[in-house]
Amino acid sequence: MFRLVGVLTLLMMVSAVPAHAHGAPTDPASRAFLCSPGQSGASSSPCRSAIQAGLPSKEWDNIRLPNVAGRDAQRVPDGKLCSAGLAKYAGLDLPSAEWPATKLKSTDFTYRATIPHQGSFRFYVTRDGYSPTAPLRWADLEQFLTVPSPPLVNGAYEFNVQLPKDRTGRHLIYTVWQNTDTPDTYYSCTDVEIAAAVKPVTPAPAPVAPPAPAAPPAQVAPPASSTTTTTTTAPPSSKQSTPRPVPVASSAEQPPSSATRFGLSAVVAALGGLAVLGGIMLWRKRIL
Repeated sequence: MFRLVGVLTLLMMVSAVPAHAHGAPTDPASRAFLCSPGQSGASSSPCRSAIQAGLPSKEWDNIRLPNVAGRDAQRVPDGKLCSAGLAKYAGLDLPSAEWPATKLKSTDFTYRATIPHQGSFRFYVTRDGYSPTAPLRWADLEQFLTVPSPPLVNGAYEFNVQLPKDRTGRHLIYTVWQNTDTPDTYYSCTDVEIAAAVKPVTPAPAPVAPPAPAAPPAQVAPPASSTTTTTTTAPPSSKQSTPRPVPVASSAEQPPSSATRFGLSAVVAALGGLAVLGGIMLWRKRIL
């Protein structure tokens, strides 16, 4: 009887202890999730090598350290970020370009919580020049998002992320889940292929109509010549009579008229009188 009471009391005490939170990214999937049983990535060369090295593939949601309290870089050494420095997960740190990479088709990320708890998330992405064939270091990462206490939706935390616009090609997203109701912090590595941003198509400029040809200069009529233009008249009709020429008098052909002869005689007589008068006056002057 006393044994039964002791067992029941022990069970009640165990059930009163809060369970540790568990979780990992499933879309895009972390390395640990891709290497778990039933996943297509489990047959990849890096996953096989990690499993042979002792990876507990069924515990893909349990890469955690206690009492980190935000001192991630001090607790997790360079080259061991994917395993969080835990020996049994060391196969996840294997540098290799053959890790299965998820081609990002959306900015919606899913982090599955097998045992949900409150906490905040920090997301990092590798910088330009990252190579999956080199050990991952903290200096290779750039933090781009922090989400405090997101709501749980259908057993998962969902995020709409915005990656840096200058990242394209092969990269790694590092996720840190720091619990607030337990002392644990979880770490995950996710290989991704980031497509180049699609640039908006710039419409071709509308064709510019060529300028209309200039109108030819107006033709200016030349000034009228001062020379009178002789107009040629048509010859008179044969029915018209030819005008007769007006007779002109000629001194060589006809004798002068009577009046003309009388005038000439008067002039001669006057001249003769003057000559006689002059002679008389000259004579008288000599006598006197």
